[in-house]
Parts: sequence; structure tokens; C-alpha cells
Amino acid sequence: MIYRQLINYWLITTTLFIVPMHLFGQELDPKVKVGKALFNEKCASCHNGNMKSKSTGPPLGLEDYGVKFWLKNESREDLYKWIRNSRAMVDAGNARAVAIYNEYGGSIMTAFPKLKDEELESLVAYIIAKADNKLGNATAQATGGIASETSAEATGMNRTWLWVLFSILVLVVVLLGRYINNLNRLAQHKTGGATVSEKSVVEILFNRGVIRALTFFGLLFGGYWLVNGAIGLGRQQGYAPDQPVKFSHKLHAGNLKIDCQYCHDGARRSKHAVIPATNTCMNCHKAVKIAGKHNENPRTGEIMKIYASAGFNPIDNYYFSDTDSLEMRKLIYQKWAEATMMEKYGDKYKASEEKYKKEIQQEVEIATQYIKTVNGKTQGKPIEWIRIHNLQDHAYFNHAQHVVAGKIACQTCHGEVENMELMKQHAPLSMGWCVNCHRQTEVQFDNEYYEHYHHYKAEKKVGQRKGVTVEDVGGLECQKCHY
Repeated sequence: MIYRQLINYWLITTTLFIVPMHLFGQELDPKVKVGKALFNEKCASCHNGNMKSKSTGPPLGLEDYGVKFWLKNESREDLYKWIRNSRAMVDAGNARAVAIYNEYGGSIMTAFPKLKDEELESLVAYIIAKADNKLGNATAQATGGIASETSAEATGMNRTWLWVLFSILVLVVVLLGRYINNLNRLAQHKTGGATVSEKSVVEILFNRGVIRALTFFGLLFGGYWLVNGAIGLGRQQGYAPDQPVKFSHKLHAGNLKIDCQYCHDGARRSKHAVIPATNTCMNCHKAVKIAGKHNENPRTGEIMKIYASAGFNPIDNYYFSDTDSLEMRKLIYQKWAEATMMEKYGDKYKASEEKYKKEIQQEVEIATQYIKTVNGKTQGKPIEWIRIHNLQDHAYFNHAQHVVAGKIACQTCHGEVENMELMKQHAPLSMGWCVNCHRQTEVQFDNEYYEHYHHYKAEKKVGQRKGVTVEDVGGLECQKCHY
């Protein structure tokens, strides 16, 4: 029948048209993506990622608090000023800024004077989308209707019109099918042949040809989604989980210029870079007992977690014995923190002493999760850092080979760690990414590991070869990574 061919052509066209449209429609708004990256880089160390709970800083996404409050009761301009420099807003007497300042005991948010308006707009869009649980939608709702002229609005409108067009196509096919069927019946009636029964809408749409076509395209696109999902399995580029201790790489590697290999000393001598032991932290924090000049809001809470894990007594500068009880340790941490904060803030501490003591007591309770008592002995518990870079088990990677022999900078794979408040996975760590790096990275012959490649050196010397890449020395051999 003619209508069967018509329906099959329609299925092919609409499947190839609607499925990519649907996939595109599920993509996150690019503006929200930018905002997510900004939040993870600049805000996540102090603000809770769910945008609804308090952390070191206030919740950012509640209806009566955070950015929504600013947009509703103040102005977008004032919100941007507050993010760029909250201290200036407090000094200027802005009521909202002063209220937050007083509520959080005189804590000042880190200033971000270099953030542009479009970056702040993206940041606000992400905060609202996260708070409203709408990150899965690339529609205008993803920004809560606040951010103006977002690409999400355009995407939502496009999807609406595409679905309207799809519905029209379905209607046209049904009507044409019915019309063709009636013509066939009329022709057979005139010739005296057996009259074809009138086809219902269901019979037109779900005949054998349609079922075969749906099965074919179901297998085709199902296989595509399966393979595409398998390729992305385990990849987590941009992954930036909250760590048990709010460790700032920007402070340590950036401001203080601490070499990466001081903490990750395994990078130069083993396969793994290793997560630093608590004792490595204690090398510095026996002396550094409160955040210094590079921190806008110096506190003792995060360092207290390290002391609790190491079993360190910061008042007497020695390590507790197993017989020192949990209550004794808590009392010492409370006294130490109060004295340290008093020394740091002076009159400001005295003016809000009750509030400070309450906050310190909360910090002590949090720190005690790193203390355990077993068989009457009290000891510190290891800090369980969350792993960020997790290479597939079937892929071999050796840090020492790249750091020492290859002389690859840490930033090549891990990004500008010295600018990250919250550590994240910078690179995709996919096979294609590694292969491309091996194809492009030139071997540095100024170290002993490549002394035996005499023929390459000779070719470079006479001008036959401009450079030697890792690919040339076997960097693309399957067994090198999948042995």
C-alpha cells in the first residue's frame, strides 16, 4: 500500500529529526554551566552546594535568603556589588549587607572584584537552578525566570515549536493514510474487486512496516546511546566534591607557593601521587594554628580537624596519649580555640564572645568525628579525603614516569591548581585525550632517560627531524597503557 511507504518515510524523517532535537534539549544551559564552574572555583569552599543549608557562609538559594532575596528586595546591581566586595557594602551601610555581616559574627566574604557582569549573571543563574532542582532542564525555568535573555529561553521555545511541528506531521500522515485508504477502497469498488476495509488510526500507525521501522531505529539509536554511555562511563571532568577539610589549593599552592610535590611526594617516585598523610599537614600546622593573612575569615575549625586526627594538643604542643579521654581533648580544643580567636580578633571577640563561643563549640563537636575510642584507648582517626581523579583499572598510568622522565608540569593534567579554592578534575582523562597528548608532546632529551635514542638525536642534529614526540618512542603502543 502507498500509505505504508508514506508512513515509513515519515518515521525515518521524524526519528532522525526528533531524537537529536530531544538530546539537544536535555543539554544544560551554557550559562548555567559557566555559573557551575564559577561556583565550584570561588564559592564552594564556604557555601553549601545544595544552596539551601548553612555552611561557613549563608545559604545562597532560599526564597527569603541569598541571591533571591537580593533580587527581590534589593537590586541586581547591589547583589553584584555585594559579591565583588561585601566589605565595601557593609562600610557603606547597606542594610542587607550589614545584617549578614552581623549574623555571621563579623565574617567578611572573600572579595571578587575582577568578576564581570556576565560571569556574575551565570553564577546567579546556576545558584537559582541548583536551588530549584532544575539543572536537568535547559529551559527558562533553569534560571528561575531571573536571568535575562538566557539561551535556555530560546532552547525552550525551539523545543516547543519542534513538538508542535512533530504533532502536525503525525496528523498529516494519519489524514493522508486515511485518504489513500479511501481512494483504494473506491477504486476496488468500481472495478468490482474485494473492498478493502477502512483502516483505523491505530491500524494506520501500527502496521507491520511501522513496527519494523520502529524496531530498526530502536536498535539503531539504542545502540548509539549504549555505546556513547559506555564511552563516558567513569569520566567525571569537572568533578569537585566537598572535602572533609576545607583545604584551599589556591591558598597553599598559589599564595604560599608550596610545591605540589611537598604534599604529593609520591608523584616523583611511584605510580601514585598519594594523598598526603595528616603528619604532612602537621609539619606546618604545629606552628600555623589559625588561617593567616591570605584568608578573609580566619578560623580554627578546619585546623582543629587536623589536630583531632593527629591527636595533637595545641596548648602544650605535644601529642595526646591513648589514655587522654575524648572529653579532655574536647575541653583542650575549646580552650585553645577561644584563646586563639581572642588573640586574633581582640575587641571584636569580646563584643560577641557568647556567639564566638557557641560557634567554637560547634567546631569542636565537628572535629571530634576524627577521634575514636576503642578498648578504652582514645586515638585519632584518619581524614577520609574524597578521591577526585580515578583512572580506569584497565589503564596504566605512572606519575613518576611523567613527572621525572617526561618532565610534565602538574598543571598540564590537573589545570591551574594554584587558582582552585576547591580541587576539581580539570582534564577528561579519556583515551583520546592521552593519545593526543602523546602525539603532540615532544620528548625532552636533556635527561638520562632518553640517552639511548642516538639515531633521533643524530637526525635532529642534521635537520632531518624537527622534533621527537612521545608517539615516536612508542607512546601509542597498546601495551604501554593496557598491559
